[in-house]
Amino acid sequence: GKKLGYTFNHRNLHNVSLGQGQEVVAEQALDLAAKEGHWVILQNIHLVAKWLGCLEKKLEQLSEGSHRDFRVFVSAEPAPCPESHLIPQGILENSIKITSEAPTGMHANLHKALDNFSQDTLEMCSQEKEFRSILFALCYFHAVVAERRKFGPQGWNRSYPFSTGDLTISVNVLYNYLEASSKVPYDDLRYLVGEIMYGGHITDDWDRRLCRTYLEEFIKPEMLEGELCLAPGFPLPGNMDYNGYHQYIDDALPPESPYLYGLHPNAEIGFLTQRSERLLRTVLELQPRDCSTGQGALGTQEEMVR
Repeated sequence: GKKLGYTFNHRNLHNVSLGQGQEVVAEQALDLAAKEGHWVILQNIHLVAKWLGCLEKKLEQLSEGSHRDFRVFVSAEPAPCPESHLIPQGILENSIKITSEAPTGMHANLHKALDNFSQDTLEMCSQEKEFRSILFALCYFHAVVAERRKFGPQGWNRSYPFSTGDLTISVNVLYNYLEASSKVPYDDLRYLVGEIMYGGHITDDWDRRLCRTYLEEFIKPEMLEGELCLAPGFPLPGNMDYNGYHQYIDDALPPESPYLYGLHPNAEIGFLTQRSERLLRTVLELQPRDCSTGQGALGTQEEMVR
């Protein structure tokens, strides 16, 4: 959009984060954009399920006679099961659909966390060694708390919406503290990250305690002395450049295992079982509803899959 001249500064790009009371704002943005040829982004439409029928009719009306440059982008979280689908068929059929799937595994999550920064980020702090070490530890912490969700109750008692925004804000706080003090305020950093940035999402007391424990292990004075291991067989790297950190992840990170998250190996049994069941359920859904050849039916769907 920016390359084509659609930006918030030009007032031809409208972003509406949907929730209670935002339906009217969204409709006003759509009417204006259809007339002027603007772009509209409607975020989290799954939160306004009762309004989606009105949105479908609105888009159908605006599809005729609107400006040729008018575009609408919508985002929604995927439904947990087929029975929970909320998006009207009309919207789905008339849309170009794009899925954004979160990475799985420590390797992909750690790379993705580090991708939020650059060489310029690593060089912006006067206390370069301390800043780089804690930044990498925060990236690992973020990968751990995000990926623990796949283990269900073994990972967190509840599912929390941790995002890269929590990580980038934590790094900004780290930068501000290091620039303002000659000593690393470990206690302050652990409190802000564990109780506010990430802890703000956490509602369970035991989960909050777990989050604090991770930070006590990952952010402490030993990290600057080369004596800290983020996981068994994975020591915190020394002072490297941006590409060096990515290469270190590729070379030094142990194979995927619950140990990387501080969990017992048996923790992944439930996760692997659920993933297998989901795969088989998807295969079953792809089978024809009525299948018969020759002398009779082929049997149940389970028999067909076998």
